[in-house]
Amino acid sequence: MNSHTITHRQLFFLVVQTQIGVGVLSLPFSLFAKAKIDGWMSLIIAGLLIQFSILAIWKLCDRFPQSTIYDIMPKIMGKNLGLVFNFIYTMHFAFISILILIMYNTIVGKWILFETPHWVIIFIMATAGYYFITSSPREIARFFVLVTPLLLILFFFILYAYTDVHFLYLFPVGQAGILTIIKSSSDAVVALLGFDVALVFLAYTNGTPAKKIKVISFASFCITVLYAFIVFTTYIYFNPEEIVIVPEPVLYMLKAFSFSIIERTDLIFLSVWIISVATSFISYLFIAAKGVQTLFGLKDHQTGAPYIVVFCAMIAIIPNEKLEVLIWNKYISLTSLIFSALFPIVLLLISMLRKKQEKGAAST
Repeated sequence: MNSHTITHRQLFFLVVQTQIGVGVLSLPFSLFAKAKIDGWMSLIIAGLLIQFSILAIWKLCDRFPQSTIYDIMPKIMGKNLGLVFNFIYTMHFAFISILILIMYNTIVGKWILFETPHWVIIFIMATAGYYFITSSPREIARFFVLVTPLLLILFFFILYAYTDVHFLYLFPVGQAGILTIIKSSSDAVVALLGFDVALVFLAYTNGTPAKKIKVISFASFCITVLYAFIVFTTYIYFNPEEIVIVPEPVLYMLKAFSFSIIERTDLIFLSVWIISVATSFISYLFIAAKGVQTLFGLKDHQTGAPYIVVFCAMIAIIPNEKLEVLIWNKYISLTSLIFSALFPIVLLLISMLRKKQEKGAAST
């Protein structure tokens, strides 16, 4: 594992690039559907709540240094039950990869490649994912560091919207009610998923435990701020009646912009967004491949990589209609909320109650 280790700074970019994904385009619409114009507050609450999940993941991995979630599970639950949950987590991460492919296909097919068959769009991304997950964690992290400056392009395009915003659209603040705002934060938690890659990548990360928790928490904080900025901007750009009819408000907002040398700003934005989607897909696909390696006792994750890639691509082709996509999104998002945000807290409590901890780990 030493030749594959990453620095705590590279871990920061891994989390950032995994958290930014397909959710950024439709998040303002999905939050508005429940919390109305107060959706930006639901997002901030979600950002605070996931810090507890991050803390639990960090402490769990700190009790078992240099162990991934697949190594930790049998140590906490026993060999047989651990094997069952390793299978569940492998499928969980595989289906997150599938959801990313489905949503990516939906957006690209709708906005860019209108006549291209869906399976072609999916297999292009799947092929790119396969190429990257046959690399080591260090090589993947270096690529994520390399593409991170492209996020500045997304930021400046959104910032341009402030030439035509109306802050009065936000009032009255809190009109949805505090309970509705809190309940709606669950949708935002799903959009902010990506911090859960720490369940595997922490095992490869050099540095003290204090440095690790700082970079994961700060990475998640940065993405929460970026998402809040995007949601807030769309809410003061569109009036409440308009947001209801635009499922991807970020793209519709950018489509209204044009410059002397750039006519379709939304297509430039999507070109950069696709790279962010790819990084999320690569992270989850790599973790799923590690699960296949553990389940079948393979020498390395590269051996199982082609099988998990083909599985994800074939399943992602199934939903064609909009209603089918929404159903898949609903159920995979629900399981993601359970296994990525909540179950790590349960695992930490079990390990503490059963006093499961490896030598060299800091005492609780």
